[in-house]
Amino acid sequence: MTDFSQIKILPFSEKYLLDVLKIERMSFSKPWTREMFERELSLPISRFFVLVFDAQITGYAGYWLVGEDAHLLNMAVHPEFRRKGFGKTILEFIVLKAREEGARSMLLEVRKKNLNARALYSSMGFKEVGVRPRYYGDDDAVLMDKTL
Repeated sequence: MTDFSQIKILPFSEKYLLDVLKIERMSFSKPWTREMFERELSLPISRFFVLVFDAQITGYAGYWLVGEDAHLLNMAVHPEFRRKGFGKTILEFIVLKAREEGARSMLLEVRKKNLNARALYSSMGFKEVGVRPRYYGDDDAVLMDKTL
């Protein structure tokens, strides 16, 4: 049983980059590069956070805030910590943070084949609102939206 009181969610910074890149590579067939994450650190619309458990970076998530719209860009949990509530924890944080900053909706794309992620998003109130054909090259993206 995970003691969720031991979880910290901190703003993403350069010092977490190597850990985030490691999780990114373990999570995606076409992972973001170091340069992509560094770019996010410099954008005023970008909000990225890391989830720390037992002094280890176990996940991360980030979104863009543009007016009243939040767009979830990237989210991953270390494989050893999946299906234990860590993804839901950071997603709840991101949704709350976006709402606190004035967002009225959150949008995301998720691989059609990624049934676990789609189930997580659905359980958090995201609705499937469309499909972007071949968005990932080898797979369609399901477009999901949530009113905040």
